Amino acid sequence: MPNYITSETPLIVLSVILLLYLLLQFRNLYRSLKNRSLLARNRSIKKLKKLSWDDFELLCMELFEKKGWKVQGNEKKGADGGVDIWMNKGRFGKKTSAIVQCKRYDDSLVTIKVIREMYGLMYEYDVDKAYVVTSNRFTKECYKFIEGKPMELIDGVALVKMINHTSS
Repeated sequence: MPNYITSETPLIVLSVILLLYLLLQFRNLYRSLKNRSLLARNRSIKKLKKLSWDDFELLCMELFEKKGWKVQGNEKKGADGGVDIWMNKGRFGKKTSAIVQCKRYDDSLVTIKVIREMYGLMYEYDVDKAYVVTSNRFTKECYKFIEGKPMELIDGVALVKMINHTSS
């Protein structure tokens, strides 16, 4: 029977083991970079405006989750009826529910039309509060409209502050 073991065999085995180890390390690095928090990667308005609309929604979901809400994204793709995120949280037996509309805009301001629609949706879906989150700003009429209403407007500057406060 011929002897196939040579002096090169241990070197080949060692090379294969080293190669497998390096591939495993690259895979782990790729996974950690891919799964890195959207909040951690997007801490400026400029970066928020570069996100796709669905990544912006995911970032908002992550933010509200860190603030203690149980969040659920809208399962529908396309026309979602104005609601991007459904949320609830319970405190001492009392449950609070909310809806969120996410507007990732480069230059456009969020108008009163969006705010009025969200106000109507609050009552249609019987929720306690509504949030509208944007990467940009709201018109002055939006702020006047929500006075005394269970609504919160989060513009790009406030969003970045929330992200930096939550992530630190």
